Amino acid sequence: MYTKDELTLIALCSFEELTYKTAFTLMHGLESKTPDFAKFEDMLIKSHSAGVYNKIKGRFFSEEYRARILQSLQRRKIVCVTYFSEDYPEYLRQTPFPPLVLYCKGNTSLLKTRCFSVVGSRVTAPAALTECKKISRGLARHFTVVTGMADGADSAAIEGALESGRVISVLAHGFDYCYPAYNDRLVKTVEERGLLITEHTPQIAPKAYLFPVRNRIIAGLSEGTLVVSAGEKSGALITADYAVEYGRQLFVFPYNIGVASGAGCNSLIKKGGQLTDNILDILSAFGLDFKEPEKQPLSEEEQRLFSLIGSSGEIFVPDAAEKLGRQPFQLIPLLTSLEVKGLIVRLGGNRYAVI
Repeated sequence: MYTKDELTLIALCSFEELTYKTAFTLMHGLESKTPDFAKFEDMLIKSHSAGVYNKIKGRFFSEEYRARILQSLQRRKIVCVTYFSEDYPEYLRQTPFPPLVLYCKGNTSLLKTRCFSVVGSRVTAPAALTECKKISRGLARHFTVVTGMADGADSAAIEGALESGRVISVLAHGFDYCYPAYNDRLVKTVEERGLLITEHTPQIAPKAYLFPVRNRIIAGLSEGTLVVSAGEKSGALITADYAVEYGRQLFVFPYNIGVASGAGCNSLIKKGGQLTDNILDILSAFGLDFKEPEKQPLSEEEQRLFSLIGSSGEIFVPDAAEKLGRQPFQLIPLLTSLEVKGLIVRLGGNRYAVI
């Protein structure tokens, strides 16, 4: 399944002691593809310590250790796409420190498609979330939408792109964890219909410093990035900075003065980010035309629920269940179907609105 060189990278990236920069330097600084740890002993000791070097060396050359790694990945149904693989995304390969291994769950063929990232804050205004979902749905007809897995803009981007299945969610931790924990249903849906990727081995837990580092992958995969919302210290600004550093196109939603969740967006526009509030601006920048989606038929139950939401603009799920003579949990499959069809958007707090 993996070449000898790919197995070397998988083994190399299994060591938590090595930063992604150190691992890449070890691999990239060699004439051959296979790292020679003895040759880089001095660098390892300078970067870490002699103890770290000896600990890594003892396991790195062990065939038993490598076999255990593969068994662990296979048991979790994780596929590795390495820097040496033909399936490794070219745009990401062009960045200064690309991950040597992408741990994947889902449709890995999406890594070879054109990608566009949509990012923003966890706290995003409902109107901006609605537009985010609309634009992501339209982008997914031309690109694979790349984002994270947070509340707010990330979740809206995923929901918009899920209709086509062209969505990649980049995680900042290993697959043994779900963060935020209550997004487990969305994580499972992306795995089944799109692609989940991470640069971390399964046992790596979510840590604050890993999220900004993860953002280089979101920007690196993408030909362009849209920032939907960003406060003055939002992580979305880090993704935007990476996009500019990599020479990718940057698009930004504008905000009124005084809106905290848009202060960072307005700052990006001042620095040269392209102001946009619609998908046509983005598509025209890439020489693409907008394609109207084909309308999908609704079941009788879906139509009843959609009509109820449409009559008031938005609904609270328990209230809707009472009016339809159902239990709230019975509406979840119908709401999910209407979301996927691009007719409604989840606002949070058990509320949904018509797009």
